[in-house]
Amino acid sequence: MSPALARAPIALLGLLALIACPDPARADFLYGRLTPQGGEANARSSWVDVSSDGRTVVFTSDSQLWLGDTFNGTRALAVDLQAGTVEALSADGSGLFRGEAPAVSGDGRYIAFLTHANGSYGPNWQALRKDRQTGAVVLASSNLIGQAADSGIEDNTVSISADGRHVAFQSTSSNLGAAHANPAGGGMVPAGSSGEIFVKDMVSGELKVASRKNDGSLSGGTCDLLPHALSGNGRLVVMLCSPAMVGGATAGQVYVRDLQANTTELISRNAAVPNGTSTFGGRPAISPSGRFVSFQMRGYGGLGYADGANIASNSGIYVRDRQAGTTTSIPRPALLPSTEYDTCSVTAISDVGSVVLACLNTWAGAGRYPQVFLFVPGAGAPELISPAAGGTGASNGSAGSTLAVNASGLSMAWESEASNADANDHNGVTDIYVLVEESVIFDVIFANGFDPAEQGRVTAPAVLEVMSARGH
Repeated sequence: MSPALARAPIALLGLLALIACPDPARADFLYGRLTPQGGEANARSSWVDVSSDGRTVVFTSDSQLWLGDTFNGTRALAVDLQAGTVEALSADGSGLFRGEAPAVSGDGRYIAFLTHANGSYGPNWQALRKDRQTGAVVLASSNLIGQAADSGIEDNTVSISADGRHVAFQSTSSNLGAAHANPAGGGMVPAGSSGEIFVKDMVSGELKVASRKNDGSLSGGTCDLLPHALSGNGRLVVMLCSPAMVGGATAGQVYVRDLQANTTELISRNAAVPNGTSTFGGRPAISPSGRFVSFQMRGYGGLGYADGANIASNSGIYVRDRQAGTTTSIPRPALLPSTEYDTCSVTAISDVGSVVLACLNTWAGAGRYPQVFLFVPGAGAPELISPAAGGTGASNGSAGSTLAVNASGLSMAWESEASNADANDHNGVTDIYVLVEESVIFDVIFANGFDPAEQGRVTAPAVLEVMSARGH
């Protein structure tokens, strides 16, 4: 089989009981670790994303995951939860090559990812797009005539729209054409210190700059692209910018750029602080629909308290509902002592406003590891979803350095360094974990040797039932 089409069985192992719920009307969630059938990954896996339909999980790995796999290095991979197979993405007719930071389209067909120092695609880091249906790999970080970004692109992340047509990346390259021009005149304008944020239309070849102020001028400073930055239709881009991108805004805020309306919207605000918060933001993510934006804002900043009165009730994560024009503080998880409020960071957000988030990320040492939590609007404080085996509390290693949730909120994935999250985990490396409602994958995963009678099923905690009641 060609490396470009390499597929091998993969299984979900190590199902763990989460939180008991007496309500008989419960959904069944499968919780497990992605492993090769009949064994364990033998090297680190990381940088996870989930398709909007929840059935395709992409990640990077240094592990050999199928018979005859001898590639030595990091490559981008996709797991099809319906077929129970793993597939090499950073592969073309010449074989496997380095792939990093994959992001997947809505139906799992297209994956954008980064590659480095690959003579076939351009210098330094470049963004590529893989069509899993045809096997074609094409350069995304190129100008209108197809030339690769001459200085490469930033290695922070890449994002892709639900239909796979639009790819976002960041670059300081000077040959990306008229997209770099100042619409007010004056020709080329120097990029910010980290470059500008670009969105490439893979059909027309058009390249747009997203890191523009509301008046259309370039940022003149640093704007950062982070994971989950592009809405499903490719129209909206969420970004974190040091300079004020709208008139009167404070520094270091979260913004959304509308590439059709040519407007820039301040996100990290509410009625009390209409010009932005008094602290710097971080880690923004946008839902596929573009309605919700989650972001980090430590030190309160004027956005309110989760319990209405006490800063210790805050997690450090807020959700902006762009449709309702409201900003809500996500409560501190109950497992975190009040002295450890405001310690959540990495997020991903669904179309129903549920948020997967990592908390305690500033701590290190025994018992002080980042863990993954799920917040559902109306269901109270976030619940732990990265427990130790048997549901006996938090796992013993860092979890959630990267994480993802699908559009419906019923399929979630994250990376974890823990050694006790699965009783069968003996490989000593970072693995990928999945929590997915079984209707998303129609139980087809059982066909590849996964026996639910032996492993058991996870009964969803009450917090997940709220998601079901909200139209899932």
